[in-house]
Amino acid sequence: MRSRLLLEWLLVAGLAILALCLLVSYRLTERPDNLAYDAIMRLRPAIASDVVIVAIDESSLGTIGRWPWPRAVHARLIDRLAAARPAAIGYDVLFVEPSADDARLAQAIGRAGNVVLPLTFSVPGTNGAPFDLQVPVPAVAQAARAIGHADLTTDPDGIFRRASLLAGDARAHWPGFAEQIQRTLSGHPSPAFLRSTAAPLSADRFGFSSPILIPFAGAAGTHRTVSFGAVLRGEVPPELLRGKVLLVGSTASGSGDQYPVPSGAMPGVEILANLIDALTRDHVIRPLGPGTTLAAALVPLFILLGALLVLPPRVNVVLGVALMGLVVAVSAGLLLCADLWLPPTAALAGLLIVYPLWAWRRLEAANAYMVEELTRLRGEADALPMRSAGPHGGWFQEAIARQTALLHMAIGRVRDLRRFFADSLQALPDATLVTDQAGTVLVANRAADALFGPSTGMALDTLLGRLAPDRSGEEAADGAREIATADGRTLVLAVVPLNDAQGQRAGSIARLTDITEIRLATRQREDALQLLTHDMRSPQASILALLERKDEDAQTLRARIAGYARRTLKLADDFVHYARAESGRHTQELLDFAAILVEAADDQWALAQAKAIRVETPDAEEEYLVRGDRSLLSRMLTNLIGNAIKYSDGGTIVRCTLTREPAPSTPTGMLCCRIADQGHGIAAEDLEAIFQPFRRSRGVEGAGAGLGLAFVRTVVQRHGGTIAVESRQGEGTIFSLRLPIAAEE
Repeated sequence: MRSRLLLEWLLVAGLAILALCLLVSYRLTERPDNLAYDAIMRLRPAIASDVVIVAIDESSLGTIGRWPWPRAVHARLIDRLAAARPAAIGYDVLFVEPSADDARLAQAIGRAGNVVLPLTFSVPGTNGAPFDLQVPVPAVAQAARAIGHADLTTDPDGIFRRASLLAGDARAHWPGFAEQIQRTLSGHPSPAFLRSTAAPLSADRFGFSSPILIPFAGAAGTHRTVSFGAVLRGEVPPELLRGKVLLVGSTASGSGDQYPVPSGAMPGVEILANLIDALTRDHVIRPLGPGTTLAAALVPLFILLGALLVLPPRVNVVLGVALMGLVVAVSAGLLLCADLWLPPTAALAGLLIVYPLWAWRRLEAANAYMVEELTRLRGEADALPMRSAGPHGGWFQEAIARQTALLHMAIGRVRDLRRFFADSLQALPDATLVTDQAGTVLVANRAADALFGPSTGMALDTLLGRLAPDRSGEEAADGAREIATADGRTLVLAVVPLNDAQGQRAGSIARLTDITEIRLATRQREDALQLLTHDMRSPQASILALLERKDEDAQTLRARIAGYARRTLKLADDFVHYARAESGRHTQELLDFAAILVEAADDQWALAQAKAIRVETPDAEEEYLVRGDRSLLSRMLTNLIGNAIKYSDGGTIVRCTLTREPAPSTPTGMLCCRIADQGHGIAAEDLEAIFQPFRRSRGVEGAGAGLGLAFVRTVVQRHGGTIAVESRQGEGTIFSLRLPIAAEE
């Protein structure tokens, strides 16, 4: 896939570069470039001008008469202008036809000494000549300071933006009219002339030097203009003309000397004025050549092409827009600050070409990859029945129909597998969860929801922490772990890795199996064996031994046999109650725990009276509601109070108290029942194992089988509570049990 992507990139890059070369070589972007040039030029600030136009305007034509005027009139004007001592006089009027006043005009031009006259060309010339030259009559031409061509260059859209500073062929050539005026002022060629004429003119045909762009100062009328007639009549102060470049030319609307420029129509003489300003200040705008334009257009193109390989599509869009803005900004900056014109359209077109080309090729590559993978998928074995590929279209729809059929088949298989997976997962009796690599639950079956509540989107460790805050347990050989929950259940947690089609780790599958019944049955069997093989066998063996003795009197023998029999019955009774509590099969009803505590204390009244022990219970008027099995709770309290009396000295007190405590796990809080005695106490080494079955405290005579406290702990856990013990030998013992308080119905 990576090599295919690289080939597609090379193809797109080649097509984009080829398109750029064609655009630049054949000047296909010239029109939009001209529009961009015109828009940027409007931002260029106007510069102060030393050119004053002496306009042959409508008022002059009205006072002097119809055009053409006698050359004596022109001679008089030149004398007037020369008297003001201008820097140069550019007389944009063709004097190609002989006249009687040519000598007078020539004398006036000679006296001024700084008059530049125009010439023009007719291309092609007559009789097979490359051009015909139209120059002033010899007398006038000889008197002029210089003669230059006044031809302008038009762009393909018909707008005059350019001018050539040299025209002709290798045998004869003439500088431009504005260039000759600049030379009259400075005495040497302008820098723009030297740059634009570095390449020689063609030897076999008429031609122009490389054109320069004219930086127009504004629309028509921007330059200071005085009327021809007003100057002739002496109405214009000489100070206004002194030291200026004076251009004499037609501005009348009907003279035919109006040309389209970027800002509208402009007289030819004012176009020359803009060109003279640019030449004298060396602010001529030089267009960069096709090679430079192509190189500049390739730079952003290569940047974008490189980004297409490594950056995401969203970033590439932003980068493309930024590059387009940068291209426009660079082009405008060069034009406004460096008098260089770098056409931006080719670079913009290259950036715009890349996107559809790249999208097309990526789409083709993605389509080919999809068809290839779908075809491979169709050929792979499937556990489920193969789904039909769907109907095909006509021959002209063969490719699309084939792709659609393959996609329909693949989507159907995915949906079937998803349904198969979901049904199989939900049918599992054990709680099963599918997690990602971070341990977040993605899918959970009904058994898991019943165990944890809604679990999708939660962390597996969080769910297990709620179920069993202390998750320490034995680890099996296969990596599974037993977890004892807070409510007394035993679960086996097995976590296996979940791999994708490439064998990479994608997540995990966690399964929790409830083995509470198995563990309960195993423990009950062990307890029963313990009871039968040791605890119940011992009193029976003692009875048989008593029956074999001959030295005991009958009354003593009967008393001792009865004691062993009662001990056997108590062991059996304790075991039955303990097994019932372990089984978890008990009723749930709303009970007043305070009343049950008082009843349990009353049941032990006779035992307490026999030892002169006072049992204190809380006020029965306040209710402490819990939900549970009355018989189990009553026997649990009876065992605790009975043990307190049994292991206390006479004349002491057994205190039973009830309090409410807040708990974050239940909004109603917890009920805390404390049973404190003033008895012998329990050794510290026996406290950890006191609630285990068949474990007796050492040093206590007359101890039973060790099922009483195991029964108490089991009942408390089955009711969602906890039990703790505090004891010091010689100071007494405190049993503290906590049960959830039930809400009133």
